[in-house]
Amino acid sequence: MIIKKLTVTNFRQFKGEQTINFSQNPDKNITLILGDNTSGKTTLLQAFLWAFYGVANFKSKDSLLNAEISQELSKSFESSKVSVAIELDHEGTYYHLIRQQKYYYKNGSVVSDTYSTPSLTTKENGQIKSFKQYQVENKLEEILPKDLSIYFLYDTERFGNITSRADVTKSVKAILGLTVLDNMIKHLGSTTRSGTVLNQFSSSVKDEGDKNRQNIFDKLKELETLHTHTENRKTEKKSELEYFNDIITKKRNILYELEKVSQLQKEKERKVVQIESGKKALQNSLRSYKDFFKSSPISFISYNLCKRAINELSTAKLDKKSIQGMNATAIRDIIERGSCVCGTAISKGDIHYEHLLEEIRYLPPQSIGTLMNNFKQQAETHLNFAESYFLSLETHYKQIIFHNMNIGELEDEIHSINEEISGEDNVSMHQADLLGAEQKAKSITEDIEQLNQTLGELKKTIKDEEEKYDQSIQSSAKNDEILLYLEYAKNILDWVVNRRDTKEHEIKSQLEKQVNYYFEKMYHGKRKVEIDDKFRVNLITTDLSNDIQTDESQGLETVKNFAFISGLVHLAKQKLADDYEKNAEAYPLILDAPFSNADEKHVKNISEVLPNVANQLILIVMAKDWNYAKDSLVDKVGTEYYLNKQSEIFTEIIGVDSNV
Repeated sequence: MIIKKLTVTNFRQFKGEQTINFSQNPDKNITLILGDNTSGKTTLLQAFLWAFYGVANFKSKDSLLNAEISQELSKSFESSKVSVAIELDHEGTYYHLIRQQKYYYKNGSVVSDTYSTPSLTTKENGQIKSFKQYQVENKLEEILPKDLSIYFLYDTERFGNITSRADVTKSVKAILGLTVLDNMIKHLGSTTRSGTVLNQFSSSVKDEGDKNRQNIFDKLKELETLHTHTENRKTEKKSELEYFNDIITKKRNILYELEKVSQLQKEKERKVVQIESGKKALQNSLRSYKDFFKSSPISFISYNLCKRAINELSTAKLDKKSIQGMNATAIRDIIERGSCVCGTAISKGDIHYEHLLEEIRYLPPQSIGTLMNNFKQQAETHLNFAESYFLSLETHYKQIIFHNMNIGELEDEIHSINEEISGEDNVSMHQADLLGAEQKAKSITEDIEQLNQTLGELKKTIKDEEEKYDQSIQSSAKNDEILLYLEYAKNILDWVVNRRDTKEHEIKSQLEKQVNYYFEKMYHGKRKVEIDDKFRVNLITTDLSNDIQTDESQGLETVKNFAFISGLVHLAKQKLADDYEKNAEAYPLILDAPFSNADEKHVKNISEVLPNVANQLILIVMAKDWNYAKDSLVDKVGTEYYLNKQSEIFTEIIGVDSNV
């Protein structure tokens, strides 16, 4: 998008009709607008917002109508209007936008119409075409979505940290073309979501007496509704968690600033980390204990029984002359055969015969002692294994006791630190707020984990029911064609979801790389940028042994914002050259007071980057701030204006012919 012209009429301090023609020269792509404080710099930026969206973000709630014109109306009893007109090119098409609001004298005061009225025209084949009133708002949202306006109509002094806004994910997706894929996923939908492609195909399947199919369909619909409700609850919980995490961050920052409690707070956080580590170790020990116990539970149960049996048998007089495994029947067989297994002849009355008879006395079933001796040997063998098992089980249990005691000691130490911190002047209130927010965040985190578990179960149940439904509708030959379309639609949905997820990951990596590239050019310290899954930007200090996230000053926040915007604009321009998802547009940057929070060195660094990133750069700045950037930007200025403040209620826009 390229902005050609802005015309304001009776808009705040800009009395009468006043016009700015913006530079369209790619080699001199800067339009410079200089002005002192209260001369109307911010008013110009708000004029763009009002023209596009009908809203203006002024600190005061005064009328948009110029005060002198308003005073004249109260005397003449006539009417007047406020208007803002913008001429621009978007995707190769010319547009002319005019928004106006009528003011008139009534019952002793000047009042306005309730709503401002926008009109939009374009040119097609040299012919002017007007959009119908109901089409205008949608077309303006298509040209410059309101969610994106903060990134391209940027007020440094008012908007703060744009990289942590709740809508940053939606905005980045829109700028870089991912919204197309999200919309495709919504359009394809599911078999039970009314109005979607899958639902329409599924509803077209002929039902020839299969009542079970309708029952499955109704159940699927209920499950989808419950799934959506659970997702919404999860989203609400995440928003709550972000809210309390913000409180935790703010309160921790406050406590860190208090010298008396700074070290205590850090010690507490270190112990919190140790507790989390200890809890993980405890879970591992519990799991190991259970697994080891399951390996031989009979050893645990029989340990004491074997011990008691052996103690009882140790006092009994047991024969130890028997041969293990031998019995009396075997001896009688040897006697009857007349020869031993070794070949020795056995005759009744000889010494060998007498020895065998003597041996029978010690063998079962005649000798209970032999049986008891055998049992004792088996019990001792089992007891040896059980003792080893018991010692190992005891070692696992001691680990559990150790981790529990360690966690308890750490929690007691944290409690002691909390009491010590709470006792300090000007600290107890912040500490109480912090503890409350931490407890709330912990509770919400547990709720989210439970919702995730519920969602997982619902997803499995829905998949099972979908399989049942698919089986039920495949029974009719008449539905073959629709089933084919349905299968195609499902495969397309799978492809689009995979495409969206892949592209989102790629773009996050590319954006982080590009923002870091511009941040290194703008910043003169040792920090880097990390972008999370929601496209929010965190600054990390890199001059320590471990990278840590740190607080940001206003100047550093400004540098980070510009690096983020530069990375977005760079990727949006690159997106236009790609052959996929054609929903990206290069936007101009309109910056109000861009250098007010940055020091001289950062101003120069930023100035060397911005003109090379944006196709069109409109700077609304104070002369003193321009002096820092002048050397870097002077050769890029194509058009210059000066806001000549003649009174508190009248500023004249004056074009400057010569270069700055």
